[in-house]
Amino acid sequence: MEKNSKKIENLEIPLTRKELKNLFNYHIPCLCCGLEMLHPDIYTQLIENTELGKESSKVVEILAPFEKIMHPVERQVFNMFKSMSSKYPDKNFKELLIMKKDIHELALVKIQSVIFNKISFYRRILPKKMARQLRKLMINTNDIIFDPEPHKPFSRRIFIHKLKNIIKNLDNKKLKHEIIEIARRLPRSSDEVCAFVVKNARKRPEVIALNLIHPSVGTFEHLQPKCMNGMNNSLNFALECSYCNNSRHHYPISVQIEENPYMPQNAQIQINKLISLCKKNVCKKEYIENLKLVLKCLSENIINLDISPLQK
Repeated sequence: MEKNSKKIENLEIPLTRKELKNLFNYHIPCLCCGLEMLHPDIYTQLIENTELGKESSKVVEILAPFEKIMHPVERQVFNMFKSMSSKYPDKNFKELLIMKKDIHELALVKIQSVIFNKISFYRRILPKKMARQLRKLMINTNDIIFDPEPHKPFSRRIFIHKLKNIIKNLDNKKLKHEIIEIARRLPRSSDEVCAFVVKNARKRPEVIALNLIHPSVGTFEHLQPKCMNGMNNSLNFALECSYCNNSRHHYPISVQIEENPYMPQNAQIQINKLISLCKKNVCKKEYIENLKLVLKCLSENIINLDISPLQK
């Protein structure tokens, strides 16, 4: 360890922030989704680029080198921009999205309506009080999605949170799980192009451009949330893309795994990469060993990483 290593609760910090940040230079996959992450310093440089709010032909040229690390939906939208910019090179990204907004909004509402109808069906078998609460939630939700200019846009996260509160005291755990799983099928801007277009068409053109890259930016994820006294150092840090980090909020890792069922496999892919970097003296053995222990504990043994190659 370096001379300036500090001790927290009698445990040495395995990597400094600078050392941890350096790992993003080596095509590290996200712990949660498994996609390659962008070094945050490169994203900072993009934020400072004043050209992103200008005509689409220029912006497409600036973003083209980052296409390979874009998440799937963002890459599809970027390809749409590339195609449209050849026809409308002087329009900015916001103007291009507005041209597509109506058709994508209809597509989004169609998908949402099917899912809401499936959820509404459960009013027939829920206890009366819960059924009344669910009816009220669905009426309010339909008012939002069928209004072309709603006061507040529909939020998938808030809807699921309200739904969970309604059925939190439901004794039938299987039924509760079924309802929430159906709600989780609601489109997100990260998994449906139509949701991305509708959500971003209200934003400034430079923000739209950055949103194509932002989900891929590497971050330090607090495995134990700070609000639950999680430490603010590499004993409690994992490397996750900005999207997975932000979408987790302060929820337990077990909830994150529910939303991302391949997280255990992706975590193993990341740890394999870290082990290979450790053998090149880029990462440290202590960080990998600690990460294995913390993930196993916080995930209730769901994530049990194999670090045996570390000993070879």
